[in-house]
Amino acid sequence: MLFYIVTNFRFFFKDISRNILKALFSSFGIIFLIAFLVIYVSLRQSVSKYIGDTLFGSMDINEVIIHPKVGGGRDVIVSGENSIKPGIVTQIRGMKDFSSVYTLVKLNYVTRVEASVMGQTQNIRIPMYGIEQGFFMNKNPRWQSFVNKIPLPLVIPKYGMQFLNSYLSQEGLPQFTEAALAGYPGMLNISVEDSENNRERFSTPVTIHSLSDAIDFPGLVVPSAFLFNFAKAHRMDSGKPKEGITYTRMYAKVKDIKQLPEITDRLKKMGLRVESQSDISQKTKKAMDIIDAIFLFVGVVILTLTVISIFNSYLVIAYNSSYEISLKRVIGLSKLRVIFSFVLEAALIGVILGIIGYFLGQYLIGALSSQIAARLPVLKDLIITKPESSYLHYAVILSVVVSAMSALVPAIFASNKNLFKTMAQ
Repeated sequence: MLFYIVTNFRFFFKDISRNILKALFSSFGIIFLIAFLVIYVSLRQSVSKYIGDTLFGSMDINEVIIHPKVGGGRDVIVSGENSIKPGIVTQIRGMKDFSSVYTLVKLNYVTRVEASVMGQTQNIRIPMYGIEQGFFMNKNPRWQSFVNKIPLPLVIPKYGMQFLNSYLSQEGLPQFTEAALAGYPGMLNISVEDSENNRERFSTPVTIHSLSDAIDFPGLVVPSAFLFNFAKAHRMDSGKPKEGITYTRMYAKVKDIKQLPEITDRLKKMGLRVESQSDISQKTKKAMDIIDAIFLFVGVVILTLTVISIFNSYLVIAYNSSYEISLKRVIGLSKLRVIFSFVLEAALIGVILGIIGYFLGQYLIGALSSQIAARLPVLKDLIITKPESSYLHYAVILSVVVSAMSALVPAIFASNKNLFKTMAQ
C-alpha cells in the first residue's frame, strides 16, 4: 500500500515538473493581486487611524463648531460680513443647551511675527486669532499656562510647522522640530492707523506655547483677552470707532447628545452653519467609500485578468496532455484523480505565488512609508504600517483559491475528454 502511494506521488510530481514553469508564468498575476491587496489593507488601516487620531481625536462627540454662513455654501475664516454677529454670539452663549461655549475671534489689524533664526531676523505677516483658555482643556497638556501674560503665549497649528519649515528652507535656514519650537521667543508687531493716516506699530514679546491639531486654519492663536484689551485700547485711534475684533467661529459642547439634531436645526435657522463629528464622519465615510470603490475596481480588473490567464494556460495544458491523460484513463485512472491533479498543481503554485506577492507588498509598503514624508510633506504625520503577519495566511489562502478555481474548469474538460477520439488522433 505504501509503495502504491509513493509511486502515485512520484508520477504526480513528475507531471507537475513538466508544466510548472508554464503554470507559474501564466499565474504570475497572482503576485500583483496579492501585493495590491497587501498595499490596500495597509493604506486603509493607516488612513483610518490617521483620520481617527488627527480629525476625530481633536473633536468630542458632543462638540459642535459654529461657522458663519457665506455665499455659495462655503465657509471660510474671514472678517467683515462673513462673521458671526455679536448679538448672535451673546444669544448662543446664553443657550442652556450647552455646557461650555468658546469663541474664536480675529484681530482686524495687520499683524506680523518677528523672530531671529541663526542671526537672521524674519518678519512674517500672519493672521492673529484669540480664544479662551478652556478651549484647550483635554486637547493640550499645557492648557493651564495659556493665559494673557508677558511674554504672550502663541499656539501654532501642527500642520503650520510644515509651512514654516518650507519657508525656512527657501531662505536657506535650518528646519525646526516640534520640541525646538516650544518656548521659542519672538515679537508680535501690530500696525494701527491713526487719525492722520499714519501707521503706528505696537510690539509685544511672545513665545511659542505649543503646537495643536485642534487648530485647523492658517494663523496663530493667543489668549482672546489680549485681543479684546488691544481692540478696546485702540478703538478710537483712527478718529472714528473701529471694531477691532471679528467673531469667526464658536465651539460649543451640548449637555445632552440626543438633543444635537434639534440644536443643530435651531442654529441653522439663525443663519449659521453647524459642523459636528457626525457630519465629518459622514463626509469621511463617503470619501473612504469612493477610495474603496476605486481599489475594488482595480482589484477586480487584476483578478479577472489573472483568472483568464490561468484558465487559458491550464486549458492549453489540458489540450496538450489529452493523449497522455487518455492513456492513463484507459489503464484505470479515474476522472476525479485527473481533476485532483490539476487542482492540486494549481494550489501548490498558488501557495508559492501568494507568499511572493505578500512579501512584495510588504517591501513596497516599506518603500512607500520611507518616501511619503519627502514626496508629500503634507502627509508627514501619516504613518503607514505593514499588515500583521496573520495576513500572510489570508494571502496564501486567497491565492490558492484563485489559482485552484481557475484551473477547475480546464481540469473537468481534461477528465471528460473522449477516450476513443483522443486515441484516434
